[in-house]
Amino acid sequence: MRHRFHHSLLALLLAAGWLASPVSTSGAAQPVFEKDILPIFKRHCRGCHSGAEPRARLNLMSRANILRGGTSGAAIRLRAAESSLLWEKLAGDKMPPKGPKLTRKQKGLIRVWINEGAAGTKSDNAPSQQTQEASFSQEELDYWAFQPPRRAKVPRLANGSPIHNPIDAFVVAQLESRGLTLSRPAERATLLRRVTYDLTGLPPAPDDLQRFLSDPSDAAFRLVVDRLLASPRHGEHWGRHWLDTAGYADSAGILSEDRPLPFTWKYRDYVIRAFNKNKPYDRFLQEQLAGDELTDYWQVFETAERLPAKVVEGLVATGFLRMAADSSRPDFTTIKNADALYFYPTINDTMQIVASTTMGLTVHCARCHSHKFDPISQVDFYRLQSIFMPALRPNNWVPQMKRRLLNASSSQQKDAKKKNSQVDAAVKRLNSEIKALDTKFAARLFDRRLAALPEPIRADVRQAVATKAADRNPIQQYLAGKFQKHLKPDAKTLSTVLPKTFPELTKKRTQLQSEVGDWQRRRVYLEEIRALYDLPGDVQTPLLRRGDPLTPGPAVSPEVPVALRTGGKLNWIPPAKDARTTGRRLALARWLTGPKHPLTARVMVNRIWMHHFGRGIVSTPDDFGSAGAAPTHPQLLDWLAREFVESGWNLKHIHRLIVLSATYRQSSVSDSDTLTRSQKVDPDNFFLWKQSLRRLEAEPFRDAVLAVSGRLDSRPFGNAERLARRPDGEVTVADGQRDNRRSVYLQILRLNPQTLLQAFDQPVMEINCAQRSQSTVATQALTLWNSNWMVKAADTFARQLEAENNPEALRRAIQLAFSREPTDQEQQVLLKFLVEQTHRHETTLKPDSDRSLVARRRALSDLCHMLLSSNEFAYID
Repeated sequence: MRHRFHHSLLALLLAAGWLASPVSTSGAAQPVFEKDILPIFKRHCRGCHSGAEPRARLNLMSRANILRGGTSGAAIRLRAAESSLLWEKLAGDKMPPKGPKLTRKQKGLIRVWINEGAAGTKSDNAPSQQTQEASFSQEELDYWAFQPPRRAKVPRLANGSPIHNPIDAFVVAQLESRGLTLSRPAERATLLRRVTYDLTGLPPAPDDLQRFLSDPSDAAFRLVVDRLLASPRHGEHWGRHWLDTAGYADSAGILSEDRPLPFTWKYRDYVIRAFNKNKPYDRFLQEQLAGDELTDYWQVFETAERLPAKVVEGLVATGFLRMAADSSRPDFTTIKNADALYFYPTINDTMQIVASTTMGLTVHCARCHSHKFDPISQVDFYRLQSIFMPALRPNNWVPQMKRRLLNASSSQQKDAKKKNSQVDAAVKRLNSEIKALDTKFAARLFDRRLAALPEPIRADVRQAVATKAADRNPIQQYLAGKFQKHLKPDAKTLSTVLPKTFPELTKKRTQLQSEVGDWQRRRVYLEEIRALYDLPGDVQTPLLRRGDPLTPGPAVSPEVPVALRTGGKLNWIPPAKDARTTGRRLALARWLTGPKHPLTARVMVNRIWMHHFGRGIVSTPDDFGSAGAAPTHPQLLDWLAREFVESGWNLKHIHRLIVLSATYRQSSVSDSDTLTRSQKVDPDNFFLWKQSLRRLEAEPFRDAVLAVSGRLDSRPFGNAERLARRPDGEVTVADGQRDNRRSVYLQILRLNPQTLLQAFDQPVMEINCAQRSQSTVATQALTLWNSNWMVKAADTFARQLEAENNPEALRRAIQLAFSREPTDQEQQVLLKFLVEQTHRHETTLKPDSDRSLVARRRALSDLCHMLLSSNEFAYID
């Protein structure tokens, strides 16, 4: 894991002292190219490395050409002479090949020049010919994903085709062209369980099941869908999907400490609320990319009495741009080339999160060179990066714990500062009084104990104790060693002795401490917001040669990739010099959410489709480029994208369309003839001739255990429940925290993921996760059977069944676990198990009046543990 490796490496280098900042030579002035370095190159290197055709295309006669490098790559790496090609040649006396070699002093000057940033009198970072548009063929630019989606005509089908809405028409048309059909509809109990998990991440309650089964009409299913979409559980479940793509984590992963990040949970709560409110997706994206600019935060901050809720929401939303792992600390300023080691990786990860989440493109592949598969040039990459540079400045990096805003306007912050200064003054005064009081009574204790000594030695003892240790004569040293601790006890001893000796001290001290407490309660605490915002001052974005921050090229200007300008160019105008924000991110957000953008709507509807069917129409949700998978239903994808935009970017509208379709409602099991034919034509079910059997993801599985066992705490929002690693290695909810909340509210640690969730493929957040893997491994079963948390859940589940007779307890258990009635065979097998298991437990218990009751309770718990660990519980049919 890249971040973990870098953090361990940094710890070693810091310990060895290898990353200390370079020290200038004896206070000498910083070398400058034109004055100090160019004369050396003119004298020794002009013959080979000058003119129109220098050797190896390396011209050493200008700083710009040195930075540009030659056929072997960059000639120098800024602030890293030891890994610079030019220095390697000079230090080894390989250059110049003929004539006198450079002197030790000349080499040292060049080495210092490189290590101190290769300064020059001319600016070589202005936009130049190197930042011209890359040339792409029309065929590359005409690729389907780079063209705005168009609403395709809904196919006409033969009468009798199972059609509920246009989705089915597109799917059935594809199937019919291959001689296939949809499978039969799923049983109603199966359908209810499926849609309830898909829309809320929780199982249906038995009462909901009975109510649904009692009404066979199609209207009943529509009512169920509307109820589930309106449930607050919907946002918790679908918010978790979004948090995956955003790379959400509650820790920074600094070195090996996995430092928790305060207030990150506010972004998590923002996402959940947005999905529950059905916030239009275009607004949702705009707030996350530029919530501060969208709500005119800085203007409101200066003029409003308090920040309106929408402004605060916009700031919290920009936490999306704070999700990339940021290991920075204030002391990183002492690390040489910290920007290359730590700050640029955070910038690059941020760009990868933004691009993969919103556009489904691997633009990060163009960081070192133009994209190998898609028409995205290296210039495109850095132009896109320049949109974020006013906020993420590698040369003026704000450590992650200091990059924050306060939930308060300017006037509120001034008032808070004024009130807190009054509190500070009062507390300081009272603490001084307490200290003076302690000093006074310590002196009284000294006098009292001194008076108890024999009168002839009192004066000598007082003098010995008052004399500095270094100035004491031998007699004074003896007296001080014998009496000082008794006469002048240390602070810890005094805190015990003084109250016992002088009761009046306790009374006065308590009164003063109470006053301190009263003042401290007047202190104003302002909540922090982990926002992203532009910093003051101009900023340039250099094109990094081969992606190396230590070999910067010419500066680039903000713009979007050439291939995506079918949806329009970046509509951005440089702001006034005194503007608090550049508006670059807002321009990007508006470009992304323009009605003709080729990718934004496609990517999101594809992601929704993926979570309902187990595979997207484009099965590579983070790569719509030519190296990604081709869409199985391209016309349907475009129809859904246009429907999404024209519905006002209504997410719940797309959910409703999908789950009400016959395609979604079909069974995952076909009759033998249909199965044989369909598997031969489409063995991977790409064209959806049946619904796919899917395993629950980690969080819905854990939440289902809580819900079925009756332990689920449904209280939403707030601080994440902290995790802790137990002595046996299992990572669970820490003591004192609620271990029965929904999984979305558990702390997400980069280096210490929760054991049960990790076993069921919750991703470890290196960058982000566009699509989770789904494994079936032995450790899953072992985790379920050996987890104390699962045992606790099984015991709670069993307590719900104790009052019932065995047959009714079994029926109730199956209803809760599997959302269906048990079969006759299951009743017989499980009843036999329950009776035999009860007997086994009885044989291990001491004879008493409660033995049978305890044995049955344990047998019920074993049964419940078995149901919660079964395949049917873990899979959605």
